[in-house]
Amino acid sequence: MKRVFGVKKEKEPSPSIQDASDRINKRGDNVDEKLRKLDAELIRCKEQLRKTRPGPAQEAIKARAIRILKQKRVYVLLFC
Repeated sequence: MKRVFGVKKEKEPSPSIQDASDRINKRGDNVDEKLRKLDAELIRCKEQLRKTRPGPAQEAIKARAIRILKQKRVYVLLFC
């Protein structure tokens, strides 16, 4: 009969409240780290904007900064 119906697999124990809490905290830490990286990148873009003259290079830096701000807004809205 085992050949026809197979054998029941053993279940993994369900996660405890502590495990779930740890996962949520870890996810929050990951989001905080990503936000810090985006802030550092924005600061770098501001420095580059100050140094460049108006023109296509400055417009490219502005576009990159706007993309970074949009990413930051997504992280803030979804995870905070």
